[in-house]
Amino acid sequence: MSSKSSSVNQEYTQALRSKSYEDMCTKVQSQIERTSIRRTLSSPSPSTHARRIVHLSESLLEPGQETLTNMIKALNFHHLLVGYFKASSEACDMCELLLRGIYQTRTNYQRVRRAIKLAKLVFEDPSHAEEQSRLICQELSAFALLTNPLSAIAQVQLPRLHANHAALFRELMSKRRQLRRRMKLARACKRVRGLGLIVSSGLISTTSLVLKSCRIGVCNRKAKSIRSSSYPEKSSSTEGVSAQLNVAAKGVFILINDMDTVSRWVARLHDEVEHGRSRAGMVMMNYTKKGEIAREVVKEFDVHNACFLGQLEELEEHIYLCLLTMNRSRRLVVEEILISQSLS
Repeated sequence: MSSKSSSVNQEYTQALRSKSYEDMCTKVQSQIERTSIRRTLSSPSPSTHARRIVHLSESLLEPGQETLTNMIKALNFHHLLVGYFKASSEACDMCELLLRGIYQTRTNYQRVRRAIKLAKLVFEDPSHAEEQSRLICQELSAFALLTNPLSAIAQVQLPRLHANHAALFRELMSKRRQLRRRMKLARACKRVRGLGLIVSSGLISTTSLVLKSCRIGVCNRKAKSIRSSSYPEKSSSTEGVSAQLNVAAKGVFILINDMDTVSRWVARLHDEVEHGRSRAGMVMMNYTKKGEIAREVVKEFDVHNACFLGQLEELEEHIYLCLLTMNRSRRLVVEEILISQSLS
């Protein structure tokens, strides 16, 4: 088990060092004007960052929306493939919301960091303990009143996204099974027709030339009738669509797993934020013991703050890996479509 865990961690580290990951970081940094995705925010206001990453998804998806729209018009995509690209676009938008929530959470926790710093000043210089305690209480009270940026995402949007993706995956698998049954039936009928021709040739060899000609004509007409009435689609076309849906289904399956991992991560961090807000809120509710409670709350924050911010950073890194996987899956689907179009 430890060997397997070490292998996973090694792959994760290698992915973070890959050129594609660095390129993704560069794209995001150019959009939101950050010097590093791993640094916490220091000066810009939350509203400023909200404005800066509104159009983040437009530069991340590959192929881009305009290119994809032109391809859909020109190549006549199956409607489930259109649904796949729409689902991956929605997942990209969700990743954008998550990044926004992460940045806002870091901004909110600056009040906690200031409270911790003030508490350390009190320890070093007790002469201003009363004034410093008052400021600590102000910072904690302000933090308790801030809205949890992860609430709507964790409780409403991620579960709804999972339901939509799961429904699309079921449709893709159902259609794929239907096409595979159709291809098997077409192959079986082809074998039956071949066997029928062999039997017919044996019987025809024992009859007269006139009867032979008549029977051949009847058999040809029947074969054409069966082929035109039962199998209007070409086998190659059916196989191409089946291959396209298969690649799209794999992409949705990976997307579901990635977003489920993100969802569990977000839920855990959401609970951590709520716990911190409730602890900070105790300072406002206990006026008689404000100083004592504030010191206890700050001490707890000091112990867990680094771990919490580290988890936020890991979530952010995982979101970028999700975006890379998403783009890779989208490119594979497009490649399969182009291959099928070239063979048809």
